[in-house]
Amino acid sequence: MSTRVAPSAPAAVLVLFLGLPIPGSFDPSRPETASYIRVNQAGYLPADRKVALLLTNANAGNQTFRVVADSGGATAFSARVGPDRGPYGTFAHVYELNFSSLDRNGTYRVRFGGSTSPVFTIAASPYGGLVGISLEFFHVQRCGDTRPSLHGICHLKDGKAKDGPAAGMAVDASGGWHDAGDYLKFLINSGFSTVMLLAAYQHDPLAFDDENENDVPDVLDEARIGVEWIFRLWDPRRKILYYQVGDESDHDSWRMPEEDNDLPPRPVWACKPGKGANVAGKAAAALAMAASIWGDSANAFYDADLATRYAKAAKEIYAFGKSRPGAQSSTSGFYTESTWRDDMALAGAALYRATGRASYLNEARAYATAARNAYYFGYGDVHGLAHYEIAQLDPSYVAKAKALLGEDLAAFHEWADQNPFRSAVDAYRWGSATEMTGAALEALWYEEISGDTKYHAMALDQRDYILGANPWGVCLVAALGTTYPRAPHHQVADLTHSVLTGFWDEGPMERKDWNDLGISLNDPDEYADFQSGEALYHDDVADYATNEPTINANAEGIALIARMRP
Repeated sequence: MSTRVAPSAPAAVLVLFLGLPIPGSFDPSRPETASYIRVNQAGYLPADRKVALLLTNANAGNQTFRVVADSGGATAFSARVGPDRGPYGTFAHVYELNFSSLDRNGTYRVRFGGSTSPVFTIAASPYGGLVGISLEFFHVQRCGDTRPSLHGICHLKDGKAKDGPAAGMAVDASGGWHDAGDYLKFLINSGFSTVMLLAAYQHDPLAFDDENENDVPDVLDEARIGVEWIFRLWDPRRKILYYQVGDESDHDSWRMPEEDNDLPPRPVWACKPGKGANVAGKAAAALAMAASIWGDSANAFYDADLATRYAKAAKEIYAFGKSRPGAQSSTSGFYTESTWRDDMALAGAALYRATGRASYLNEARAYATAARNAYYFGYGDVHGLAHYEIAQLDPSYVAKAKALLGEDLAAFHEWADQNPFRSAVDAYRWGSATEMTGAALEALWYEEISGDTKYHAMALDQRDYILGANPWGVCLVAALGTTYPRAPHHQVADLTHSVLTGFWDEGPMERKDWNDLGISLNDPDEYADFQSGEALYHDDVADYATNEPTINANAEGIALIARMRP
């Protein structure tokens, strides 16, 4: 799990230049022949803008690069090396290798001099299997009697109420997902992750298959794990909403989750007086979305009773949120949040879609207008999704949604232009890769409601960074591409010696912030030559700051890939 400090305003771009080396970091003694090519290892659509990156100390201007067939090595494309985006870390140059005009399906590598990129594809559907492997990670995160992968049934005794009117009483908070590499469960993050899975299905249903062959798309099978857990966290009789299961003692030992089965029930934390609109908004939005989906008689899995049950709980939790106009963060600083109007706006929109009641849409508009934007999209700030959802339901809101999303995107674009890898962050914080995913999602939502494609290239840059066009040449989705994370900070994966298929990694953070955490790596840093003051990443089980899986990262990633399908 991560503690994030969000940017407060886009003015930060005036003082941060992520691509520039810190004083003394450039090493002119590095051999000029040391050149490295970074590509999106998952591949490109034929019509995509396709740019590989060349890290080198050599002056490559006016030289030629080639794209060759992986089988046989025949040249499929050649061109001059493109613009120099500037220095990075110990490299004097990061050059563009633009092969956008190559639109023939195939499997390729990029070559420059003696350097060759990892293999990649150009195809009509290069991400066909990516949603499926990303969902596999959620199977490992399942808690309770939910048919988890790689571990046994666990935490059936969750839990005992902590705080609130029912303090000390038994609460059924079993099920759901473990948040990350540990076994804690948070409504802030599980609510957000469930919303993202359901919203992805609502807006891009053709991206999802039914490999389970039960007439339910697999993404909905998984989302229902989250929905049912959220439903359990609401006590309608006592008007209590619980927001967290477990506490910091979870981190006392490295173990399999079923080893907790003989321990006493874990604490289940109730929202404090006057707080909870943020988690209530996420919970109500997830339940209302589920009510709309399972309540649609056109679906083979239509279930009117289930939809009614979800809608009733969504209405009650939304009313609870209205009465608690404050943000409830997790205990011990695991997940902090200061905003709540964005969550309530999203819930209002989802309830309007589920019920058709105009008052919900009116309130959604009011909350969203007051919330404005956050220059960030993620578990703690869902402003962008709220504006997009309301614009989908109310044509009169489109202009406002376009303006507010546009403010975010102008900042993201400016930040991206300040560094050679075009990552849309003003600084590499804990969880930076999810910030990039969020920026790409906002760009695509903006594109849909406005018809304006000016931020499309920026969205592709974020996708490409995550999938391998980054300083380390690592595809940050496990078991995808040639080079991907193999040693995540994840107890089940480590103790079972398993590849944690499909997790979307956290991404880099600034060296000074990482150093402050006092992490000691288990193994020598295999990426030492590619680290910088601005961006540090390790594929090491000890590095919980750059290499711990989280459910929110995967949920956002699934939404992004679903949106990018042709």
